[in-house]
Amino acid sequence: MKNYLKKSLFPMITAMLSLTLIVSSCESDPTPGANYDETYKAILQEYVDGVVVPTYRLMAEAALEMRTANNALRSNPTSQNIAAAAAAWRNARIYWEESEAFLFGPVGEDALDIDGHIDSWPLELDAIIATLDEIDNMEDDEELTGKEAWEWDAEVIGFHTTEYLLFREGQPRASLTDAELKYLTAATDALVWDCVLAYVAWAGEENVSTEIKNVFNENTAIKNHLNSNSNYKDFGDKLKNATGKYAGRFTDAISEISDGAADIADEVGATKIAAPYDEQKVLEVESWYSWNSLKDYENNIVSIKNAYYGGRGLSTPKTNSLSAFVASKNAQLDTNVKAKIDDCINKIRAIGTGNKSFYEVVRDQINGTQVAAAVDACAELGELFKQINNNVIE
Repeated sequence: MKNYLKKSLFPMITAMLSLTLIVSSCESDPTPGANYDETYKAILQEYVDGVVVPTYRLMAEAALEMRTANNALRSNPTSQNIAAAAAAWRNARIYWEESEAFLFGPVGEDALDIDGHIDSWPLELDAIIATLDEIDNMEDDEELTGKEAWEWDAEVIGFHTTEYLLFREGQPRASLTDAELKYLTAATDALVWDCVLAYVAWAGEENVSTEIKNVFNENTAIKNHLNSNSNYKDFGDKLKNATGKYAGRFTDAISEISDGAADIADEVGATKIAAPYDEQKVLEVESWYSWNSLKDYENNIVSIKNAYYGGRGLSTPKTNSLSAFVASKNAQLDTNVKAKIDDCINKIRAIGTGNKSFYEVVRDQINGTQVAAAVDACAELGELFKQINNNVIE
């Protein structure tokens, strides 16, 4: 997620006309005095256990694969090992982007701020180069540790710093210096701990594997960070049971699903796609060193689909899903949401028409029609989820 001001800059006249039609067809009359707490509880259980916790588990495991690949690269810096490390980065990136529909929990900036710590963007390239110089000037017997790196400013660690060290112009680099290899392994350790922290905070330490527990206990600063923010310990149980900050209000808990979906839909369209294209700021294209941008944005929409369907990678929503509940209250709204999710994915892919990366699209100011269509679709999707909160959840 970007850490600069979000701005809706792209003209959205077409989107606004479409939204007028969508909203007018999606009104739903609340049922006076209805109590859906048990239904909401079942949806939240499916959402946490079938979507959120598995996504963070996969992300933590993929981060550990990154660690293995980058340690192997440092020991033997061959082109084959660089390619393997780059592939491990892309794989871990999938699960991070597929988690962005639920940034309202422990990962958010008002909580443990894992988001800011591992996905700060744009890069502070001058600071990264200065850090590399410091590493290069270290004494021979000095070793940069992951624990040191975890304490650094967010702008010099995380996914995008490791991306910068591994990629150029969408391809794995030909070689890395000794300083870059030291930096890469230390920053990867920091990334591993943040990914594991997200998983443990949602699932609870007692519910993760022995391997994950051991990694979680490698760095006492990680444990202390969670312990000092105890409202976010075992957060999955808190959401499922509407405890903690929800204070028994299941309506507030269930609204997190649609709020989280609306937020990331708006961000993808207005901030990740429209802003750099409109302002012709190629350096503000997220993941531009790896040219992974369009895949990132697509996976953000996949995170919405998973959240709405109540499971990962489903073609049909689960019985206890937000989609099923919306369908029971307003079938047309549910149909519109599902169709618009797929529409967003297809239109994001279309931005790359001509086998172009988003970096090239912004740099060369091409495929503007496709960019506009994707921005509009994301805005429409965000509005549909706002309709769920306004007209369905009660």
